[in-house]
Amino acid sequence: MTPDIHFFIGKGGVGKSTISALTALESAHAGRNTLLVSMDPAHNQRDIFQEPFSEKPKQVMPLLSIKEIDTDYWIKTYLKETESQLKKMYSYQSAFNIQGYYNVLKYSPGLEEYAMLLAFENVLHTAMHMEVIVFDMPPTALTLRFFLLPFITLIWLEELLRLRNDIYDKKEIVSKIKLGHKDIEQDKVKNRLGTMIHSHKNLRDQFFAKTTNINLVLNNDPLSLAEAVRIQQKLNDIGVKIASVILNKVKENKVNKDIAGVFNEYPIKRFPNSSRDLYGIDALKAYVLENRNI
Repeated sequence: MTPDIHFFIGKGGVGKSTISALTALESAHAGRNTLLVSMDPAHNQRDIFQEPFSEKPKQVMPLLSIKEIDTDYWIKTYLKETESQLKKMYSYQSAFNIQGYYNVLKYSPGLEEYAMLLAFENVLHTAMHMEVIVFDMPPTALTLRFFLLPFITLIWLEELLRLRNDIYDKKEIVSKIKLGHKDIEQDKVKNRLGTMIHSHKNLRDQFFAKTTNINLVLNNDPLSLAEAVRIQQKLNDIGVKIASVILNKVKENKVNKDIAGVFNEYPIKRFPNSSRDLYGIDALKAYVLENRNI
């Protein structure tokens, strides 16, 4: 079974976390086994549900569990895996200081989005039994880097593999041996590059999958609209499509005509402004029941 995946993205403060929580709760209420994943380092889900969460999914009601991504944990995991791979590929590490390179790597820019991508991959592997996975995403800048990362990394990896092959060709060295009907790659670096390319292609393809829905959340105001347009354009540049537009905190069910005009090709779902604070599972359930037909 392949779960339906829902990303909720948008400007900080538009209500992505609340919309994610309401969507996950509504999914569970409809009888679908649902996992809500807090990817935003601010982790507002613990405030919304008024419960602590962690990397281990916690069931908050029948068919609804919540998981909180620990970015620091995934940064450490990524660095440990990188160090381990370097030591495997360069068993002659005593010839130069790999540990020195590792100490520098932990201060590299971009580690936060790599950690997010590693965490996302882990969720896909461990939650395939779920019917729905909802991702509450961080504000725009980090979210866009997260979506762009597999595409950018693939450009580098494929170029590195081409250079590695050129080195072998120029030295007239054969890196593969024939074993039965299979070619076995002996070069550890080429093997590792091939594995990483395969992994990042799978992650990239997940963003194009029919079961993946990227939902753009915004409010009825010009600043929110301006940032939503920039997000749409950036995603369009890499061929990733928006599935729907979520208009949050709508008053009197009126949609701003500029928003309706800009996003007329997308389904627009309205979430009315709530008269009560949406904190605690009872308040969330009441809102879902009141607005079920909207």
